[in-house]
Amino acid sequence: MKAEKQAVTGGPERWRSPEKVLLTLVVPTRNEADNVPKLVHELRESLSDLDYRVVFVDDSTDETPEVIQVLAEQDGRIHLVRREGAERYGGLSTAVTTGMELFSGVSEYICVMDADLQHPPEKVSEMLEIARRSDADVVVASRSGPGGSYAGLSGRMRRAVSVGSKYLARIVFKEARKTSDPMAGFFLIRNQAISGIQFRPTGFKVLLEILVCAPELKVLETSFEFQARHAGVSKATVRQGFEYLTHILSLFCYVPSAGRFWKFALVGASGVLVNMVTLIVLAEYFDANKVIAWMFAVGLSILSNFLLNNAFTWRDIRHSSRIHFFLRGVLAYPVAVMGIGANFAVWYPLVKYASDDFPYYALFNLLGIVAGTSVNFILSSQLVFRPSMPKNLDPDAPPNQIAEIIRRELKADRVGLIRVPDLTPLGEYSYRDLTASDRSVIDLVVKTTHPTLTVTGPRRLPQARTNARWTNSLAVPILHDEHALGVVYATRTSTEPFTEDDLHWLTAYTSSATKMFE
Repeated sequence: MKAEKQAVTGGPERWRSPEKVLLTLVVPTRNEADNVPKLVHELRESLSDLDYRVVFVDDSTDETPEVIQVLAEQDGRIHLVRREGAERYGGLSTAVTTGMELFSGVSEYICVMDADLQHPPEKVSEMLEIARRSDADVVVASRSGPGGSYAGLSGRMRRAVSVGSKYLARIVFKEARKTSDPMAGFFLIRNQAISGIQFRPTGFKVLLEILVCAPELKVLETSFEFQARHAGVSKATVRQGFEYLTHILSLFCYVPSAGRFWKFALVGASGVLVNMVTLIVLAEYFDANKVIAWMFAVGLSILSNFLLNNAFTWRDIRHSSRIHFFLRGVLAYPVAVMGIGANFAVWYPLVKYASDDFPYYALFNLLGIVAGTSVNFILSSQLVFRPSMPKNLDPDAPPNQIAEIIRRELKADRVGLIRVPDLTPLGEYSYRDLTASDRSVIDLVVKTTHPTLTVTGPRRLPQARTNARWTNSLAVPILHDEHALGVVYATRTSTEPFTEDDLHWLTAYTSSATKMFE
């Protein structure tokens, strides 16, 4: 392979993409001068029959970049991406995502590994073979699987922290249960499977970010023994532990589908508070009949839970109109009745035949809430908060009909189905309707093959009592063999910009539109 420019000192925008290869290894480095030569040597031996490159994303303060540069001059498969100043924000995780983004379009697979030889280089070819043989999206080198080991971790405390972090992730996120080691820093991923996803990890745990943000990925694993460092010292600190907890919280709050059960549990806890306060106040301070007080308490808590679940737990489930929202609310009532029935079946016999004195009736009420909440979550997931998607796209339908469905769903002003590269419109959308800004967005989407959301604010600051109107566009490429055949383009000028949920919906809805553009 012809050698390319080896160093990037001004950020990803200055990189000149090299030739496409089968495998790119992304290796973040910080003060690993004694480890890099041995790692390169062992990779060269174990991957001798593969088309690969090694990308070192370096944040070092020692001579590591000079060592890598010398190796790069000797071998054109080695590249150095040097980060300075603010580019280093986020540490190891952003170093990994920087390397992944730089080579997203010029490599079929990317393998992430450490430079300290705790991740055995000979394992890479095995991971690649598993991915190609099984068509897996991600192959994880696990320390926890059969035959795996944490032996390379120094000290019982570090092992305990690592194992505890693993179980925390697996408890909170069901996506993390796809592998026995969601904390692994050694994994291989198929590039196309994560195309267009913007990852925002912090700390060390990039794999967890990928699993949670792309829950549809097919994940396999192979075990390995975690080795002792060849040289240097570990970069793990107490601060990294806090960053991990921050990362968990960030995923929980900002990824709508992540930790859904626990979001429901938090909302349920607020409902318990509403329920208990209402019950005790009515029964103790207003001397209301226990059953009447219970009915008011349950009704009020169910209403608060529905509103909070709609806004928080299932906020990614679309209701494209007030009618859909109303129907969802109507459907919630029979589900709530079943939950109330389970609650009452537990609570009432205990109050009637055990004791209706305080605090017994309140404790019995808690047992009833547990039963009712379990029924409510199961039925709400299956019935109330199911996605309200229109019918699947029919590629044989007239383009105008498809455009109208999209326009209504997104409340867009215009929707065009545009063939590329000549920008020929399908249906009534006219070429003259495309502004220079529209064409630049479409060109960007065709070039990157990534769905794109653009939002442009008002040209001048609005008056204090005036709602700002935003110019919005969604552009989704229709791909065949990684090449764009066309673009579905929607625009809207409104006080409410398009959201990422709108972009996700449009991408999913138009995924079968290839036939229209052939």
